[in-house]
Amino acid sequence: MRRLLPLRRCRLAAPARSSSDQSAMSPALRPVPSSPSPSPSPPLRFPAAAGSLRFGRRLFSSATAAGGREAGFPARESAELLGIPGVGPRNLRKLVDGGFRDLARLKQLYTDKPVGGSTEKMVQFLQSSVGIIHKSHAESITSFVKDNVVRELKEESEVPVMQPTKDRRITFCVEGNISVGKSTFLQKIANETVELHDLVEIVPEPVSKWQDVGPDHFNILGAFYAEPQRYAYTFQNYVFVTRLMQEKESCGGIKPLRLVERSIFSDRMVFVRAVHEANWLNGMELSIYDSWFDPVLSSLPGLIPDGFIYLRATPDTCHKRMMLRSRSEEGSVTLQYLQDLHEKHECWLLPSQHGDRRLLSASQLPYSMDHSLHPDIKDRVFYLEGSHVHSSIQKVPALVLDCEPNIDFSRDVEAKRKYALQVAKFFEYVKKLKEASPAQNIDAKAKNPQILLPHSGCVFLRDGSHLSESGLKPLTL
Repeated sequence: MRRLLPLRRCRLAAPARSSSDQSAMSPALRPVPSSPSPSPSPPLRFPAAAGSLRFGRRLFSSATAAGGREAGFPARESAELLGIPGVGPRNLRKLVDGGFRDLARLKQLYTDKPVGGSTEKMVQFLQSSVGIIHKSHAESITSFVKDNVVRELKEESEVPVMQPTKDRRITFCVEGNISVGKSTFLQKIANETVELHDLVEIVPEPVSKWQDVGPDHFNILGAFYAEPQRYAYTFQNYVFVTRLMQEKESCGGIKPLRLVERSIFSDRMVFVRAVHEANWLNGMELSIYDSWFDPVLSSLPGLIPDGFIYLRATPDTCHKRMMLRSRSEEGSVTLQYLQDLHEKHECWLLPSQHGDRRLLSASQLPYSMDHSLHPDIKDRVFYLEGSHVHSSIQKVPALVLDCEPNIDFSRDVEAKRKYALQVAKFFEYVKKLKEASPAQNIDAKAKNPQILLPHSGCVFLRDGSHLSESGLKPLTL
């Protein structure tokens, strides 16, 4: 009896055989004539359920079951593997039997454990677990898969690193002096109003982390207030670290507006500057602090907000509120320290003429000429700018809210709603800015100069011209 040809060649049309040859064949492999015509025999076809065709059943049974394809032809995704160097029909069978039915699965094998991007481990896996006999074949397959993975990673790296969800979200940093009312604002106004409740995710300042550090539960906040010269650098360093931890923890939220209590910018522009001027932080320590500021911003762009909300009150008001809340760590905080912090908030968050960093009263505010703003906030919004402002937040809009009056937000529902509406209008305004192109943003800001308040006398525009007193309106909140 003649030996049968290898089954992998049975896709080809069989040559004409004599009647003696056909009678010697196994009935399962004997071609079925379509007619008594003496024309050449049709291509051989094999029943998928034939017990002797183990290879055909193992390799192509899924294709037959899924779409009724004829047995002997690979599924489309499996046929993709034949384009990989080192993959022939035999190795294709082994890859499919091993669960690698397409290139995507091979790329996942290369990047995931136990291979983890190692070409050597990939070759070993293909030989020992998949059954690729020849090492050269395993190396060719691995090289092809690696090149595809590297190319895809390169293409992804050329696209701006911005998650779709994050790109749609708006982040505001809520700034203000100690005891100005940030916690009240975030809880009573942002968290308990119809206008903001479903819109906002609140990220409070990580004070609890500062009060409980390490296995000994060390209170670094209390230590700083008790011995500022000893703990100023250590405390500001840890504050910076907790801001980074907080950013990573809250960056995956789904609500469209994220309100973050304070920021690394207020840390640097207000608190680090204050302790440095008080000689609690020396020049070397300040240089070390600044050395990682820009690199961290580059790696975590979520730290740069889309806007600021500045809660504004006089130092005297903040001092009275601090005395009422009686936080144990703040017992040594003086009115003079609050005045210093207030001045630094003003210098950073409020524009001043010719870079004059003056101390403004809580009733004075720059007047914005941006007519696209809602009337409720048009005289409370301006853009950060100046040589003292970090380049990453130049032209970032800020909303200034008056927190001077003592309001019982548990009872005064109308006042609470008024503040919530202002934040909601500011959110809509910044959202439109973000959706516009960067060039449109710059043009819009250039066309809307802000009016600045000098120490006394008339009010000047940035181009040097001034408005008459009759043209002025009260600039109080």
